[in-house]
Amino acid sequence: MIRDLVIGMAGSGGDGIVSAGESLISACAIEGYHAMMTKSFGSQIRGGESSCRIRLATAPVLNPGGALDVAVVLNWEDFAKFGAELPVDRHTIVLYEERTGVPPDALPLAVAPAEAFAVPFGDMARKATGNEKGKNSVVLGLLSGWFGIPRDAILAGLRKKFASKGEALVAANEAAFGLGVAFAEAHPLATPRPMEAPTRGQPKLLADGNDICAAAAIFAGCDFFGGYPITPSTEVMQFFTREVWKYGGVVLQAEDEIAGIGAALGASFGGKKAMTATSGPGMSLKTEMLGLATIAELPLVIVNVQRGGPSTGMPTKSEQADLFQAIFSAHGDVVRPVLAPTCVANTFDVTVEAFNVAERYQTPVIILSDQEIAQRKEVIDRIDTSRFTLVDRLRPTAAELAPYERFHATPDGISPIAHPGMEGGSYLGAGIEHTAHGDPTANGRVHQAMNEKRHRKLDPLRTRDDLFTVHGDPRAPLALVAWGSVAGVCREAVALAEARGLGVKLLAPRLLFPVNEAVYERFFAGVRAGLVVEQSYLGQLYRVLRMAVDVPAVVTPFCRSGANPFAAAEVVERLVAHARALANANTHAAAEGARP
Repeated sequence: MIRDLVIGMAGSGGDGIVSAGESLISACAIEGYHAMMTKSFGSQIRGGESSCRIRLATAPVLNPGGALDVAVVLNWEDFAKFGAELPVDRHTIVLYEERTGVPPDALPLAVAPAEAFAVPFGDMARKATGNEKGKNSVVLGLLSGWFGIPRDAILAGLRKKFASKGEALVAANEAAFGLGVAFAEAHPLATPRPMEAPTRGQPKLLADGNDICAAAAIFAGCDFFGGYPITPSTEVMQFFTREVWKYGGVVLQAEDEIAGIGAALGASFGGKKAMTATSGPGMSLKTEMLGLATIAELPLVIVNVQRGGPSTGMPTKSEQADLFQAIFSAHGDVVRPVLAPTCVANTFDVTVEAFNVAERYQTPVIILSDQEIAQRKEVIDRIDTSRFTLVDRLRPTAAELAPYERFHATPDGISPIAHPGMEGGSYLGAGIEHTAHGDPTANGRVHQAMNEKRHRKLDPLRTRDDLFTVHGDPRAPLALVAWGSVAGVCREAVALAEARGLGVKLLAPRLLFPVNEAVYERFFAGVRAGLVVEQSYLGQLYRVLRMAVDVPAVVTPFCRSGANPFAAAEVVERLVAHARALANANTHAAAEGARP
């Protein structure tokens, strides 16, 4: 029996590859498996190649996994386009379309897989459904037949999916599924790999990061969303459009990115909790409005779902290369809080926290999600919303309104904020520097004082230890720092390394900026070797940390560009190499010490 299975599939648009993956992960959720699904498309998005990875396990899944256990290839050319995203090794079982004519011993792969089956996907689909659209149901039958994934759950999903299209189509896809099962039974694996049954627990949710982000925003009290569609963040706006009206909220799909954030900022000026979402190129356009939000001290949450850049770059691939943009793309002396989720479930926490920080400190807050977290589906535990405290902006009292000084210099730098229609609360909210009353000024002393106020109010955020998690032994000599979706890879790497006897710890920050110097200094104390693991060419977090913290020379960046996923096993190999080097150094030092 196996407890962990990684399946990768690739085909052309219309093959139903992603649809098959969604049916499979839905069945896993019903049966109680832990599971994760990532999907990837060519840059043309519609009509091009598509792929998905599904990892199902009896224990919690932290990342999409490394090399595939099963590769489903409907088209070799399409499969090759996904390269490092669908790695095959000598343990992989390959199922490929028979009509490609490729002999099993001459597959266009860099390594020979464990087994290969030429499957007549198209012929079986036509036999069952009359056309080739049923290939995805054949695939599901094969996976169920070979790996013991419960048939009833998959069939229930197929019936639900096709119910609105008539009984005939339901029956046809059930037949296609049955042909897949029959093929698997007629062609058993050389070494059977049935999945162990999961332990039944509490009912779970199946969700992706964008949906969870929008749901968390509505929970936090967001009642206005202004935005413009852009891959891979569009689903945030789609969720709002579908759901927020039920709670009295409003969505404005604007004519462009600038108008989207402008409307959201206007809603915040009007007293509403507001949000916008975008990706890197859209973030560039929103930058000027962010400056206005900072100087006007207006709460605002901006979601940037990172993709491969710069410019249009690789819009359907994940990357962590917008950190510099989030922190530094500002004019003037500006500090903007930047938060990042580490998985789908954590996206809920981070989004609620972003609204709390924005409201408490009257500042724009950036959530740096990434394409993998935003668009991957995960089976997660239901979210206990009773553990959250929601923060609203500080409103002026009657005494503070007579007279009202919007930007009054309070001890903590936070001034009560009025909104239009509040009697006595009128003020000028503009991008120009202002006095405490809000009147325009070019006075240097006032500008200095206002800059000091805008920075001082964020000081408590720099001491928030609860926005960091240390995994593993806090005294371990080997260390990892990882953020965003890469944190899940490193959590698994820590577990694997500890199983090999290595002492390793991981720091996973959710607050990226401003840098909490004390947290990093404590974490790096006593570290003898370490890695900052990032999916960006420059290793942007590593460089930001070096600006604020005395990062030990033994801690080095381990980084690469997007669309080249990290695997837990390769992180472990880096740690093993460090551990050997330390052991050799100790041996050499002992020998030197013993020399007369």
